[in-house]
Amino acid sequence: MSVTALLTLLGSPLFWVTLVALTYISLTRVKRERAMFRSRRRSPKSEWKHFIWPSLLLAVLSSIATILLETTITFEWAVSFTILYTLVVLTMHPRFFNLVLPLLVLFGVVLLRDVVAYGALRDWVEALARVDWTVYALTFGLVTLAESILLRWNGSKETSPTLILSKRGQFIGGHVVKRIWFFPLVVFMPPMFGLDWPMMPIILPIPIGVSLLSTGALPGTLLARLSNYRAVLALIALGLFGLSYTFEIPYVDYVVLTLFVLYELGLQWIKRENRGTTPVFINGNRGAVIVDTLPNSPGEAMQLIPGESIYKVNGTVITGGHSFYEALQQHKPYIKLEVLNLNGDIRFVQRAMYETDPHELGILFVGEPTSPRVRLRKL
Repeated sequence: MSVTALLTLLGSPLFWVTLVALTYISLTRVKRERAMFRSRRRSPKSEWKHFIWPSLLLAVLSSIATILLETTITFEWAVSFTILYTLVVLTMHPRFFNLVLPLLVLFGVVLLRDVVAYGALRDWVEALARVDWTVYALTFGLVTLAESILLRWNGSKETSPTLILSKRGQFIGGHVVKRIWFFPLVVFMPPMFGLDWPMMPIILPIPIGVSLLSTGALPGTLLARLSNYRAVLALIALGLFGLSYTFEIPYVDYVVLTLFVLYELGLQWIKRENRGTTPVFINGNRGAVIVDTLPNSPGEAMQLIPGESIYKVNGTVITGGHSFYEALQQHKPYIKLEVLNLNGDIRFVQRAMYETDPHELGILFVGEPTSPRVRLRKL
């Protein structure tokens, strides 16, 4: 049984297209970071690390639920879902990597079967209709709840620094959250082609993606808001599924459809709120603003936090990244930094300074990108 389920996973085009998308996103991220800061923030392998863990744990727990509940789909539903999801992943934009669009299309096609004449596809649509609304609610609820946990648990780890342009042409820093999680979900499929087989387990290789540009707040803050919103929708869907065992819920099809629409509207609301907030990573009268620090660098060892700004170096007032490195060239036996933290308070950071340190501190500042050919996104 487990071998059969594994073969359905490996034979799914959605699984292989997801791996291609993950590779593409990893390489483009490294290319962008090098063009902007002359150094990558982290290796391409980190995308693969987050791809498997901790989403696989949540997928196992969700699959236990679908197995105990004997969640069943039809062959036609599985094929249609896979084709739709594969087309979504081929866009290479993680913000679309969720099961809402495929579910919305399938559910909409079924609801319209009494209005639209599907012609030669009529029998196929009738096979789609044999999948009850409770399957949509349960699947949406489990995957969206897992996504909510992943956004809060894993989403803000190892985000990618970036530079953008304001409407006035000013350089602004930000952080890109662009991640794909692998969520294989086990469901059942009835015997096909008239064969006298038991219910067959299959694995749906569901990629969960997120893509968010954080400028008006730190990534963890935005992801926490999105996580809360998605959790509410997931719990409503699971609540509807639970109530279906006891009550006949009126207009439940339209309620489920509304949940799918609200899923996307919540993300757009958070993005709009982020764009309308004063950027965290913007130069002004507070020194050189830190976008990020490189792993295992002196900057990270000094516990410099993205969003903070270095106001003075050894008593010399700093106005930006260039003046910071000019002050370091004075080559004192140690450096003493006055850092303006996120609360607007000044703290002091001291460190012994060596001859090679000015070029290896690993601090990424808001400023002009190192490559003049890079095209910056406009806020």
